[in-house]
Amino acid sequence: METKTYYTLDDTLPFAPIHPGEMLLDELQARRLSQRKFAELIGCSYSFLNEIIKGKRSITTETALKIEAATGIKAYIWVRLQAAYNMQTAKADRKLNDLLTQIRQAAALL
Repeated sequence: METKTYYTLDDTLPFAPIHPGEMLLDELQARRLSQRKFAELIGCSYSFLNEIIKGKRSITTETALKIEAATGIKAYIWVRLQAAYNMQTAKADRKLNDLLTQIRQAAALL
């Protein structure tokens, strides 16, 4: 008899997490806005915005509110995208997973 495997949504993570900066870049391209123009619009430096787009910097709540003011895309969406990215990145960290396993084993003995 064949055994079926069932997956939850948490088990079906993308191979590589997608940083919300990549989605912001898509949005800017769709609106034909340059990074420089958008950075000026939201009151940040080009390098700051470029680091977000390249996935080197997180989208903070403050930045999400600025993006919302400029695009109309709700700030909570950007914050949730960032949180999901952070969670996927953390779940992929082997060292952290080893530590979590140890914590779970120790907690089971309490």
